[in-house]
Amino acid sequence: MEAWELDAREQIRDLVASYNAHGDRGRFDEVMALFADDAVMDVGDGHTYSGIQEIRTIFTETQESVTDGLDNDTTKPRYLQHHTSMPAMTFESSDAASGQAYFTVMTDVGVDHWGRYQDAYRVINGRWRFTARRVRVDGTTPGGWADRRLHGGTGLSTPDRLAAEADIRQLVARYALATDQRDLDTLVDLFIPDVRVGWHPSGEPATGHDALRENLSAQLRAIGVTILHVGTHQIALQGPAEATGHVYCRAEIQDGERWIHQSIRYDDRYRRVDGHWLFVGRRHQLFYGAEVGANPLHLPPADWPANHHGWGTLPESDPTWQAFQQDQSP
Repeated sequence: MEAWELDAREQIRDLVASYNAHGDRGRFDEVMALFADDAVMDVGDGHTYSGIQEIRTIFTETQESVTDGLDNDTTKPRYLQHHTSMPAMTFESSDAASGQAYFTVMTDVGVDHWGRYQDAYRVINGRWRFTARRVRVDGTTPGGWADRRLHGGTGLSTPDRLAAEADIRQLVARYALATDQRDLDTLVDLFIPDVRVGWHPSGEPATGHDALRENLSAQLRAIGVTILHVGTHQIALQGPAEATGHVYCRAEIQDGERWIHQSIRYDDRYRRVDGHWLFVGRRHQLFYGAEVGANPLHLPPADWPANHHGWGTLPESDPTWQAFQQDQSP
């Protein structure tokens, strides 16, 4: 083996090692310096990233899925460690080569995923650089970080996954019904016991069912009749006991003498506690709210089923609605 090839092999080994050492520490400028300006990268997501700026987005988007130590998101790993082994190289010339290496990625809970790098290298300004890198994942730990990102993996069997999704949909439906009926007991029980509600005037966080009841009571007393029509519901299971979701809702709301229509998206977090799926939190996002069409508050009684048109008996006939209206306490 000639001296130039020995030197080249050592530089390429250092190049491959530096990629992981800098990437795991979030040193993305240093990572980008390892690539040719016109390099391409394929991570198996159906898109080829061309040039330094596009390749950088692979790393910045990955960084967002790893905890920064300041949040308590248990679905995120606290760190990633890439371990590379058995780099093999083939030289086309003294300044161009291809190679392959195996990798294993560890997180704070153990082995997460593993696979191969397939590379092309070229000498640029006296140093070896990546001109192409193809990442192929050969396996993932069920329910792990990569499994969730790549396959939506949850660590659940298909029947368990379907059961979880059905339970979460029922949770959302119960929320809508309990809201419209002003059934605060049911509504509050749909949330985890230590739900975070907001902040006390003292600056301390307000948590728990009592704080939630007070908050919901104030919100619901500020309006009249509500009718929540739940529609599109996307659920992302992140393990046997954690999930997120987006719920579209069409709401009809009595606002004094006005009748308002709203298009809403709820951004949800769910958790399974003692065998039951509950809300960790709901974020109410508004598309729009406006007075639309006839105001039903001004309609005569429908006397259903005698007439299809007019004001019906709901929600006034619901016992929980009646109790809510009579109870003036928070």
